Amino acid sequence: MGERFDKISTRTLTIAVTLPVILAIIHFGGILYYGTISIIAILAFLELWYIAKNRDCQPSLISGLAFTMFLLFLKNILDLQPFSNVRTIFTLLFFIIILEHFFLKLNKYSIMNIALTIFIALYIGHLLSFFIEIMGLTNGRILLIFSLFSTWISDIFAYLIGAYFGKNHPFPYLSPNKTLEGAIGGIIGGGICGLAFYSAIPIKLYILFLLGIIAAISGQMGDLFESLIKRNFGAKDSGNLIPGHGGILDCIDSILFSIPILFYSFKILL
Repeated sequence: MGERFDKISTRTLTIAVTLPVILAIIHFGGILYYGTISIIAILAFLELWYIAKNRDCQPSLISGLAFTMFLLFLKNILDLQPFSNVRTIFTLLFFIIILEHFFLKLNKYSIMNIALTIFIALYIGHLLSFFIEIMGLTNGRILLIFSLFSTWISDIFAYLIGAYFGKNHPFPYLSPNKTLEGAIGGIIGGGICGLAFYSAIPIKLYILFLLGIIAAISGQMGDLFESLIKRNFGAKDSGNLIPGHGGILDCIDSILFSIPILFYSFKILL
């Protein structure tokens, strides 16, 4: 119990310190926001790249990062360039990754390493791009804050309820500490958090509650998916950069799924 309490305390302190910084970055937006998302993308890519390297895989580093950043800012690039030029860039990056594994890293696992490079770029770059897309919606800042808070509150509810009341473990291979009771608590927590935004997003309460539940369920899917990645590579955490959480990817795994799904949910329901 003491170790569990220490972990909760460390997580709480980390959240208390970083939350004002996150809100300030969202408030000011612009280069500060784009720069922060870029740094997160680079660090998350490097964490996955390093995990894969430790299992004797050889995903591309430089071309993989370039592909990740291309996908991250694809909408911005499309706004500046004709589609044909963007298609040319995409094709060029794709062939650079292939040629790198033909001439520099050729082995019997080359196809797997090419596929792994593209997967990491899509997982990090494409999903993080919705952090930029959501800011382009009407009231984008408050919708982003709603998305983050609903997902994070869901995570906190799931963690606390699972830690103290969890008995059933539906995914013992992926995450032996995840419990059914925690998952249900997280869904309820997400819904309640959605209701708390009624004064900021004046729509019907049941829609806010539904959006909070969507954030919770999609966030839990993202958490489990990252667990699947780590289990496949035999890693416990993606890193140790964030006290009480692990690596950058351990912090953003839930919102990597919830933000894109909420983006489309906002377009449909709001």
